[in-house]
Amino acid sequence: MAAVRILQLTDLHVFKDPGVRLKGIPTRELLEDVVRHIIDSGRNFDHVVVTGDHTHDEMPQSYQAVRTILSPWLDRLWQVPGNHDDRTVLRSVFGDRIRGSGQEQINFSFNAGGWLCLGIDTHVPGSVSGKIEPDQINWIRQQIDLVNPERVALFQHHPPVDVGSFWMDSIGLEGKERLQNLFLEEHRIQLVCCGHVHHEFHGHAGNAHICTTPATGIQFSPAGTQATFVAEPPGYRVIELTDDGFFTNVCRLPVTRFSPDN
Repeated sequence: MAAVRILQLTDLHVFKDPGVRLKGIPTRELLEDVVRHIIDSGRNFDHVVVTGDHTHDEMPQSYQAVRTILSPWLDRLWQVPGNHDDRTVLRSVFGDRIRGSGQEQINFSFNAGGWLCLGIDTHVPGSVSGKIEPDQINWIRQQIDLVNPERVALFQHHPPVDVGSFWMDSIGLEGKERLQNLFLEEHRIQLVCCGHVHHEFHGHAGNAHICTTPATGIQFSPAGTQATFVAEPPGYRVIELTDDGFFTNVCRLPVTRFSPDN
């Protein structure tokens, strides 16, 4: 088969007021820059996945702004929530893309050639950290049994492994050992793409390659014992799934336009 190309965007942190900045970074303006950069590149994508933190204030107007900015890809958009999302409001604005109602978990499933792509909800209302419950592990197993794919890719907000950062790992994923055990049992899970940490990271668990992706707005440094923000350009991840495996790389905007307030 021809490669199935997926665009991953994460940690948008858009505000209701377009002029509001997050630690000095105009997140809405930079999201617009990222989308323009992608479109100008001429690359086409079969699927676009947002791995959480669509907004920072969780307001309906903020989600509507995100919907407007991502309008070129609404017919191929897939989403999971992050810690800065509200499931009910997210559903109300993207009701044509997200099934279920209210505070039910937001998952997705789509086929990409011989691959099965699953969106995993790690959101815990009111918490920065995420969580994986046994029922989510069962849901992943059920989807794999139903489709019987050759390979599986997961998309989620919180990484299922520590990323080697004291302050980031302290607000990571509770129950991540459940996913790690699943990776050891189910070798078809070969790729896990995450957000939350606002920088690029690569690791492994079982047969799964774990990667995180830079935010479309503010960038974090993994160093230190408390949150530190760095002057780096926003980015996104391109994923190509083939019969033989996958290829993925991070693309960043060519210049750093803004410096954060630390």
